[in-house]
Amino acid sequence: MPPANATLSAQRQPPAVPRQTPRREPDEALDPATIAELPARQIPHMTGQELHRVIRAARTPAALARVDYLDRGTKERLAHLARLSCRNRKS
Repeated sequence: MPPANATLSAQRQPPAVPRQTPRREPDEALDPATIAELPARQIPHMTGQELHRVIRAARTPAALARVDYLDRGTKERLAHLARLSCRNRKS
């Protein structure tokens, strides 16, 4: 009977495809002052990725959520909350 460690090490092999980190868009243009000045009428016309960037860049508790899995309506509401939060911090 082979030792247990030998069979475990034989089963462990590196993945065939190396893991790649997801590509993130730069947040250089999205500082809290920019988000605070964002017109409310513009939020419904933003893409899902833009909404995601606004929510993440605002540094609110909602930014800790898994924004990728939220529906569009929720992302829009969170973007409005991010805008309001940045306005309150600004004043």
